[in-house]
Amino acid sequence: MQLTAEVNGVLYLYEENFWTGKKSLTANGVPLTKTGKRQFSVTKEDGTVSYITVKGSFLSGISLLTSEGEVVLVKNKWYDWVLIFLPMVGIVVGVAGCGALGGGLSALFGFLGAFVNATLLRSKLSMPVKILLCIVVFAVANVVWFLLYLVIANAILDAVAGILPNVL
Repeated sequence: MQLTAEVNGVLYLYEENFWTGKKSLTANGVPLTKTGKRQFSVTKEDGTVSYITVKGSFLSGISLLTSEGEVVLVKNKWYDWVLIFLPMVGIVVGVAGCGALGGGLSALFGFLGAFVNATLLRSKLSMPVKILLCIVVFAVANVVWFLLYLVIANAILDAVAGILPNVL
């Protein structure tokens, strides 16, 4: 994930690797030194050192706390929250109507869909395209977990029927 913001003539570029969690921050193309899990240091031309702290997360939004104030890289609006968590609606159906197997599959695909929607909303696509793709992700995530549930449930029922033919 890569986020940028320009404030007071300073261009901040924040990068975070989803798989490794490695974070990096540059100011006007100059890489900053990482001094903590979420903290970077900047050595100014006069020799003073100031610190920039990364606040937030990929889902909730990310901002930088600098000595000059807060720099918002990304902040969710109300409709972003709706679109991010829309794929998780299927969890209610999965848990209530499909037991542990359906609940587990719906949770897995719901959270995966939420992550994909958050990634789409952070992209540089136009807003109508983002909304359309988020709705498609919602539909696909819920259809896939339900079809996978049906296949696994039928396989289990067939296996049990083969073992206990007189009971079922």
